[in-house]
Amino acid sequence: MSYAPFLAAAFLLWPLTSMAGTQGNVLLLALAAIPALFVARPGIRPAHYLLAGMAFLVWAVASESWSPVSRGIISGTLMGGDFAIRSAGLRIILTLFFTTLLIAGALRTAPGRAQISSRLILGSLSIHGLLILLSPVFATSVMPVFYGDDPLNHSSGFQNLDRGANAFALVLPILVAYVGARPGLAWKGLALMIALASLVSFGVLGSSAAMFGAALMLVAFVIVRVFPKYGLRGLFTAVAAYIALAPILMSGLLYMLERSGVNLPGSFQSRAWSWEVVIGKIQEAPLMGHGIEASKSWQDTYAAYPEWMAQLPDFWARYPVVPGHPHNMALQIWAETGAVGAFVAALAVLLIGWRLPIGHNLRADIRYAIGGMLAAAFCLFSFSYSVWNEAFWSTLALAVVALIVLSRRVRGSLG
Repeated sequence: MSYAPFLAAAFLLWPLTSMAGTQGNVLLLALAAIPALFVARPGIRPAHYLLAGMAFLVWAVASESWSPVSRGIISGTLMGGDFAIRSAGLRIILTLFFTTLLIAGALRTAPGRAQISSRLILGSLSIHGLLILLSPVFATSVMPVFYGDDPLNHSSGFQNLDRGANAFALVLPILVAYVGARPGLAWKGLALMIALASLVSFGVLGSSAAMFGAALMLVAFVIVRVFPKYGLRGLFTAVAAYIALAPILMSGLLYMLERSGVNLPGSFQSRAWSWEVVIGKIQEAPLMGHGIEASKSWQDTYAAYPEWMAQLPDFWARYPVVPGHPHNMALQIWAETGAVGAFVAALAVLLIGWRLPIGHNLRADIRYAIGGMLAAAFCLFSFSYSVWNEAFWSTLALAVVALIVLSRRVRGSLG
């Protein structure tokens, strides 16, 4: 029995869970992964990149012992109804466990055994895209239907919409590559229209990370086109190097921006100042880091930085410069798990890239989709979420599985 129909059934909920803020994708990941134990029966020999990923997470959990915000592993009881997993590292380990089951099961799907399932998944992703494209027109008018009349609830709704846009940025490369790989200029023109329409929608919604992700997706397509053999491995190597050298690279970027006198948009300027503070924290504990989620304890406000405060309204004085996390996963990995965690995480990314088949051995749409998804994930990795955000990693895992299922579809026109 093929595992693909179970995955397709899970993806029927993708538009709802993604547009509702992606937190539901954590449960969707678990529900989709469990049948793999009984249907796909994945092997027990782990790949080298999985071992590297597990080593990183074990180190992250170990850092609970020196983290200033450690809250223990669990709290409450199941019988009391207040059970909770307090350890961010343990939550991510569970996410990795279900991700491993999901991907291992999907990889065991034989070519030609996902014809209908892949169509259902493509349809679900297309519905998500349509909702994103319509959101700039209808979001304000429909927000009271889902979130009531309280404007405070509307702000949560728009934040969920932003997360939904980020989720679609991860799967947009699948749709664009699938359409663009078909023969004929008309299909390639349609693929470009989908990409540009999505980019504009992201911009109108104010989803900056998704917008930059869509733009970088097109750059990745060009790289894969120009370097069909080793382009993908080059992209993964670049991301791994970025993680390993993040403090140096980001320090250089911030220095160049400061010297150039460029006026950044407000959200990006606040991130730049946050990164500057975090880089200083990295220098305090460069080897082992400050411990998982330590950035939550960095409560220095803008009042402590008169030079920055001079450029801001007075009410900003009470806001923390680092708002819970740095909004840059590479710097957060360095700050909280140190060079040890950063180098192991970089190794995991590098091993994934070099485990993939050489580019020209992959079907054209799959090759482009991998490069585009990596580019979009890189933008979200660099601007949006905490590295311990299980909803982000669950969403990315589901996006990867959608790509795997699509790769098992047999269709000659996709070459």
